Amino acid sequence: MYAKTIRAAFISSMPVLMGYLTMGMAFGILLATQVKGANGFTAFVMSVFTISGSMQFAAVDMLRNSAAYSLILTALLAFMINIRYTVYGLPFLRTFRPYPRFLRYYLIGTLTDETYAIETQDRRHGKDKLLYLFCVAFFDHMYWITGSVLGAVLGKMIPMAWTKGIDFAMVALFIVVLVDLCREKSNHIPAFIGGVVTTGVLLICLEICPAHINKILLPAMFLVIFILLAVKNPLSKKLEAAK
Repeated sequence: MYAKTIRAAFISSMPVLMGYLTMGMAFGILLATQVKGANGFTAFVMSVFTISGSMQFAAVDMLRNSAAYSLILTALLAFMINIRYTVYGLPFLRTFRPYPRFLRYYLIGTLTDETYAIETQDRRHGKDKLLYLFCVAFFDHMYWITGSVLGAVLGKMIPMAWTKGIDFAMVALFIVVLVDLCREKSNHIPAFIGGVVTTGVLLICLEICPAHINKILLPAMFLVIFILLAVKNPLSKKLEAAK
């Protein structure tokens, strides 16, 4: 029975395999080529304990320009970038509660976007479910660690000129995710607000304080969240009325 469950978890995680390997390699190459002293071990440690691709890509710039990031700013950026994971955990409150503490913490810590998408589709129960959830989380975690370490090793071997443009990998991923969401959802207002506000903050920063252009993420995210919360209730009422 255990072998069947492990096999099912591996098959379910297969779509994540290529994505995590390629994105992990992109991160590893960036880390090794843009951060002084970074290597495969650095990528391994970051991937084992951070378990957030978007945060790790952001960390490359933070480490490269460490003088521009205070401890408070770094903590706020980490919180804003990863705040979505607090919502992901809600459906699993009852599911994870009976599990041993160390397994519970691991399942919570490895609940990435893709792992969440796979685990929410599962309908198993009891020990079979526990094994399935653990295996999916473990496989996805190993894919990312493997990709990032391979990327860091390659980054030390290939010329820096060959890596030009690879930092666009995470941006490209988010664009693909945004396009898919816009195709699935009828309400495109949040995407529109996010695009307009971020572009506006970028243009204002270029005009007023171009030297701080790498610090626009935090104010842009705060402003987007504030506007979305401000228009949430009126918008919900209009959508309900339209139905």
